[in-house]
Amino acid sequence: MIGDFGDRNTDKKDIELDEVTPENWTKFQLAREAVAQQALEHVGAKLETHKLLVLVDLQGMFLGLHKWLTEQGFPIDGGLVLSRLAFFQIHDVFERIKAKTFKSHDGPVLAFESLLGQIEQAGPEGLIKINPDTTYLRVVPQFELFYAPAPLDEIEWQLRLKAKSGSVEAQGQLNQIKAGILKHHYFERDYAAYEDFVSKLKANPEYSRSEKGFFNFYVGPNGLKVFDEKEVDTRIVIRAMDAFYNYEADTLCIVSSDQDFMPLHTKAREFGIQSYQADLAKFRSDDKVARKFKEFGSSFLRGQINPEWPLRIIIEATSEPDIGHQQRYMLAENELNAICEMHNDMNEFHLSLDFLPDGKATLNISKPAK
Repeated sequence: MIGDFGDRNTDKKDIELDEVTPENWTKFQLAREAVAQQALEHVGAKLETHKLLVLVDLQGMFLGLHKWLTEQGFPIDGGLVLSRLAFFQIHDVFERIKAKTFKSHDGPVLAFESLLGQIEQAGPEGLIKINPDTTYLRVVPQFELFYAPAPLDEIEWQLRLKAKSGSVEAQGQLNQIKAGILKHHYFERDYAAYEDFVSKLKANPEYSRSEKGFFNFYVGPNGLKVFDEKEVDTRIVIRAMDAFYNYEADTLCIVSSDQDFMPLHTKAREFGIQSYQADLAKFRSDDKVARKFKEFGSSFLRGQINPEWPLRIIIEATSEPDIGHQQRYMLAENELNAICEMHNDMNEFHLSLDFLPDGKATLNISKPAK
């Protein structure tokens, strides 16, 4: 379940927007879990809760995904598709760590979610099967975001002053920053969709909080010369230490391409907390990862793109009234066609959309001849 996507929301006639917020979805989940917990207590089965906390250094993920989509010619119209792919990456980390947690558990163990599924299928009058000799493990994942808002307006204002003073370099950068692009001596970055990307990533129920750093920048006679993210890494370290001392997590994962967090993993072990590091900005086969990450062994999680994710976006963005499926957000026709192309590049079976004059579309599946 996902919540409010602002400008991409569909016209939900039977659902109020304030009913589909992450907070209300969490309340609904807690109510279902309370019923399952009572059932476990009734038969004397054991329930264990495992808190998984993922701290995300967000800029690297955004830039990696943005570059990948741009190279494919994908029409980046806002941050929605970027945010869905980023969330799928984070959710993939949840699932990989969860699998490792179950594998390392002593004795017979089952997923608490399997019991929730039984309850949902059985209905009010149905029967559920509980093994009293098995531990039911409830993994509670949450992610927090750490980022610095791109100060495009402030930089544009200073570039405008330098351009008026006759700086050709500042004028060139000014023309680009109006489109959200920051041109620097060492890089060129497109931040036009960044704010929207962050906002829509926060619509997921597993999101819990965020902290903001800032960008240090300097605009001189020759335009933008300094542009450096500040405080983000420090805030991640402080947050992790708070989680250690307050026993807020049984497992911690840092999502970052930065090797400087490695001492934090040593501290986690001192607190008896399992820790991981995931580099989700590096998800292509030719991407090189840091040497220290390789030395981290199975506690390092390399980024990946699942071939099923484009289809998942298409399903989320389409409705099928005959089966009671309602779209969660709206995508433009060019976005949907581009996602089909993305899916087709990754999968044996190909997708295509036929758009009708009334705005509806049919999804076609085919297997091209070799």
